[in-house]
Amino acid sequence: MNKWILFIHQIAQDTPNLRVKVWRDLKKHGAVLFKSAVYVLPFTKEHEERLQWLCQQIKGSGSEASLFITESLNKEQDIEIVKTFNDVCYKEYRAVIAACDDVLKQAEEREATEGITDDIVYGFKKRLDEIVKNTEDAARTDFFHAPQKERLVQKIEFLKQKLAEWSKTSKKEADVMHKVYQGKDFSGKKWVTRKDVFIDRMASAWLIRKFIDPKARFVFLTKDEKCKDAIPFDMYSAEFTHRGEDCTFETLIKAFGLQDPALQPIAEIVHEIDLRDNKYDRKETEGIEHIIRGLKQQQKDDNKLLEKGMEIFDILYQYYTSSMKGKDEHATS
Repeated sequence: MNKWILFIHQIAQDTPNLRVKVWRDLKKHGAVLFKSAVYVLPFTKEHEERLQWLCQQIKGSGSEASLFITESLNKEQDIEIVKTFNDVCYKEYRAVIAACDDVLKQAEEREATEGITDDIVYGFKKRLDEIVKNTEDAARTDFFHAPQKERLVQKIEFLKQKLAEWSKTSKKEADVMHKVYQGKDFSGKKWVTRKDVFIDRMASAWLIRKFIDPKARFVFLTKDEKCKDAIPFDMYSAEFTHRGEDCTFETLIKAFGLQDPALQPIAEIVHEIDLRDNKYDRKETEGIEHIIRGLKQQQKDDNKLLEKGMEIFDILYQYYTSSMKGKDEHATS
């Protein structure tokens, strides 16, 4: 049979601060409330000393506290008490497991959209450090090895591996941000991106075909599909995707050193629709977004949608080119 410490206390109504302090101390030491009447801890000399000290504090404040050391009557009683401890640990481990799942979900969403940056890695590392600390805190009072702990440890190890991968990815992305590519090295290539294209992928494909690779072919993949001998864009781990505060369209402009001034207003429109961070304030943005969304409702095939979208960006490019040319002529006249 197991040996237990039983702790019973009765604190005066006019000492609420003492009541809170005692509750916190009992929780910190891992004592559980059994049968809604008595706090229980497995017997150890350390636990006995801690609870004796707590008894003295309570009595010194004018309230009552008693400490008993006893053995359970039978195996069934032991099982019942151990289950009470494990139920408490289960709730604490479950909360930390949920935090792990939340970090992983956010990371996967970031991988699939904007990509991983140093700032993102730093943020996830801070959250993982907090998760590890909470796990260590819960484990200190897990006297009977609650089964959820093994699952939690596995999740933490998986997150640590992912964090190492994200760190490598963010370093690679930082290197890419300062590299300038030559269009002649990308002639007649197959370019791949995610299915269900919207503004950034649509505009980026237009930019690729018009300024980088006039013979570009485009392939659209689901999350788990792969495509060999293709250049990915606006996808996780791609060289040409979101970088820092830039959407993929802006990344491509910088990566290939495109200097055409008519691309800037288009980039601002694409950025605003895609990221919605209120960085720019172009009155055309809302109208262009309505047109693109209407086009998506009308056309479900990505290839056909892309061709229609390219016509829209051709028109925008012609408009801004003419508009800027007119301003220059007016300024020199």
